[in-house]
Amino acid sequence: MVKFKNAASAYKTLNGLICVYKPPCVPVKQVQHIIKTNLCRDLNALPVRPREQRVEIVGATNEPMMVKLVPNYADDPLVCGPRYIHEDIRCSWATHLGLFSSGVLLLGINEGTRLTYKINTGRPTRAFKVHGQLGKATDTYFWNGKTVERSTYHHITREKIDQVVAHIQAAHQKTMFEMSGLHMESQTTYELASQGLIRPASSKLPVIYGIKCVDFKPPNFTLEIQSINEYDKYLWTLVHDIGVQLRSTAHCVGVNCIRQGKFDLELALLRKHWQLEHIVDNMNQCSQLLEENEQLLKPESAVLTA
Repeated sequence: MVKFKNAASAYKTLNGLICVYKPPCVPVKQVQHIIKTNLCRDLNALPVRPREQRVEIVGATNEPMMVKLVPNYADDPLVCGPRYIHEDIRCSWATHLGLFSSGVLLLGINEGTRLTYKINTGRPTRAFKVHGQLGKATDTYFWNGKTVERSTYHHITREKIDQVVAHIQAAHQKTMFEMSGLHMESQTTYELASQGLIRPASSKLPVIYGIKCVDFKPPNFTLEIQSINEYDKYLWTLVHDIGVQLRSTAHCVGVNCIRQGKFDLELALLRKHWQLEHIVDNMNQCSQLLEENEQLLKPESAVLTA
């Protein structure tokens, strides 16, 4: 763990990318606020620069006067406030997570905001564990919505779910090649796929690269999804559509981001570790990971223009 002698040296190290675990029902902006608050608290707890002094001339004007230095109370933290405040720390996220979603969240601190922009434009794939429940449909497709339909689910087996998710994955892959205007079995299509992941030119078009059922205990099931450009409501809708294709109903009960690019849950800081020393240590680990995987900032992939 990194130790600091003073606040100035600690502040200079706060330039980079960090990986944190966002709890569910906590907005991303609140995560930013908590991290900024903790950093300011820890920085102000370290030894800070000495209080400035002012020159004071005392004595009678008709006699030799004395010049001396006295404490400048205008620079006292009790008067002007703490040395470090929220405005001294910049913080931005690479890819947004919804209010009810949890998991890996990449944040840039100060100069690290440039890295989050590069990662956002590079659009690395994200992996999710999406938890669903059969037998009930809601108006929002999430557990907190109003129940609009109930149905039986005893006829659903693991094999049927595997068939449905395999069909969804194949349909997404086929759609990506169709958008490129190329035939699936042509040489040009092969060369396009060999360049890397085929990414849509639009950052608003969700694409699923992989989906499978990793747990099935009726009425609960868990899907592992690898995708880009997704958002929480899209994943909720996907669970609802799977329920319809299974001739039943389903709604989403939880979304957990387990990986973004090379950043996984093992690297993510829990809320109790959102402190200066842990954040700087995590920042060094993320920096080393970026050096070893330069493609995270400049991914090698084929980009569709339509």
